[in-house]
Amino acid sequence: MPNHHPDATLFPMLSEAELGELVADIAANGLREAIKLDHSGEWLIDGRNRERACQLAGVDARYERLPAETNIFAYVVSSNLRRRHLTDEQRRDLVRLIAERNPDLSNREIAKMANVSDKTVAAAICSTAEGSAVERKTKGADGKTRPAQNRISEKTRDAIIADLKRNPIAVRDVALKHGVSVGTVAGIKQRLKQAGDLPAANFPTIAEQLAKRAAVLPRYDTMTREERGMGSREYGAEQHPDYPKGWTRDHVHREQYGRIQLFTPKEQEERKLVTRFEAIIRSLNCIVTEAPSADDLTSINYKSREALEFQLSKFAPRVVALLSDYLSRLQPADAEKAS
Repeated sequence: MPNHHPDATLFPMLSEAELGELVADIAANGLREAIKLDHSGEWLIDGRNRERACQLAGVDARYERLPAETNIFAYVVSSNLRRRHLTDEQRRDLVRLIAERNPDLSNREIAKMANVSDKTVAAAICSTAEGSAVERKTKGADGKTRPAQNRISEKTRDAIIADLKRNPIAVRDVALKHGVSVGTVAGIKQRLKQAGDLPAANFPTIAEQLAKRAAVLPRYDTMTREERGMGSREYGAEQHPDYPKGWTRDHVHREQYGRIQLFTPKEQEERKLVTRFEAIIRSLNCIVTEAPSADDLTSINYKSREALEFQLSKFAPRVVALLSDYLSRLQPADAEKAS
């Protein structure tokens, strides 16, 4: 007969009455479920009661070997939970055992394995038989390790409090340093604040922040062309191959990477004005590419044509006058540029 695996003894044997019922069933119907052994056949994993009942019923026991990759502990737990009615205390003991044997499992995973609620798991693993708090870390679905139910040791709590008193605004850094959640550190900070034990945060002023940035980062307007990624002046004066005529590489670089805050107020106003002109030109382009032709006017009714005529008579003269004025002012500029 194979030896009983230590994990197989985690669950108690059946009572005399329950064992008698199992003996009668096996004597009448034979052994329905084979007794499970490990892959080597040396250890009995599941079926101590069935093996004993077969002996009492005079029936030959039937054994099966489990695959080599089987997790023995998990198999014993799941197999017995399917057919056992455990008391609440027995389930809590089982939860503690699962937590002890599998320290990386989260509370939710333990609850699923033991077929209990998350609250039962928290109550079982976060207290000993005497009820004193214990420190235990769990691994969540995201792979991060955290203290179970935000329970941390007094030593860790004191270290967090000391760090918060030195720098009250570094909640995330303190959490990362001590391997706890941000919520845990935030809760400790809130309690310190309510008790009046947290010093006022010394936030740097805007002037101090700007001075720190100026000391670390170079000013854009003092950087060389090479530092800005613009290349030589000759390279910057070349026509950009992907843009219309007149767009040099410098023009494109300023369009893509230019920093508006470095321009003077007058230059900023000029850029805003240019942006307005560009928007108008783009709208004119939409008229050219998307507007219906004049022949399409014959296909609409009289009232619609009358409404269109009113709109055109109201806005078209002003638009034509503006365009003529634009062209008349741009032509001398083109001539001056050519000279």
